[in-house]
Amino acid sequence: MQVQTTSEDEKGLTVEITGEDYSLAEIVHHELLEEKSVTFAGVIPPHPLIKKLVLRVRAQRIKPEKAFVNSVQRAIETTQELFESVESALGGGSG
Repeated sequence: MQVQTTSEDEKGLTVEITGEDYSLAEIVHHELLEEKSVTFAGVIPPHPLIKKLVLRVRAQRIKPEKAFVNSVQRAIETTQELFESVESALGGGSG
């Protein structure tokens, strides 16, 4: 996975992720929309044959880079909670 960011201005950020599925962008997109300071978060749909995702973020009262990092961190925490719940439901996951 490769991540490249470009700042549009002090309130805007574009993030390009190469080598990952579209579903990854949607998880982060969902978390960005939960961030109160984010005024816009969007995913540009990729071409089906090219694994390149583009997310755009605009924010107020916080740097868009910080909003993006916060959203990725929440996505990690939510995924970890899901993993632990599934593991518990399946009896420890060993087997």
